[in-house]
Amino acid sequence: MPELGLATIDTSVQETNRWLDALMSELGTHDKQYAFQTLRAVLTTLRDRLPLDQCARFGAQLPLLIRGLYYEGFVPADVPKKYRRADEWRQAIARAGTHIGAEQAGIASRAVFRVLDRELDAGLMNKIGESLPDDIHAVVLH
Repeated sequence: MPELGLATIDTSVQETNRWLDALMSELGTHDKQYAFQTLRAVLTTLRDRLPLDQCARFGAQLPLLIRGLYYEGFVPADVPKKYRRADEWRQAIARAGTHIGAEQAGIASRAVFRVLDRELDAGLMNKIGESLPDDIHAVVLH
C-alpha cells in the first residue's frame, strides 16, 4: 500500500481494509463494496438504536475512517430509535443498506457483530449487547 504521507491516515486505511477483509470472510464474498455497505448499514442502525452516551463511547472505539462512516448523517436529536422487534431491526438495516434486503439483514448483522466482537473491547461489546432488546439481541448474536 502506498504511503499517503500521514501515519494516522495510513494506519486507518489499513485498519479499515483489515475490517472489510474480515467482514468479507464472514459474509462469504469477495465484494468489498458489498462489505462496506453492510458495515455502514449495520453500524448506522446500531448507532441510531443506542442511547446517546453509549453511541458516543462506541464510536470512540472505532478506527478513524470507520468512525466517519458511523457518524455519517447522524442526527443526535433523532436518537435513540426504539426498535424492539427483530423485524424492525432487519427493516432498518435494509433501509440503510443499498444492497441488503430484510431477509439478508440478519446475516449482515451477525457478520458485523462477529467482526466487532473480535476488534473491540469485550466489556464495551457486552454493554452494547445488554442495551439491545432480547429480540434484536437474538438476531445479532445467533
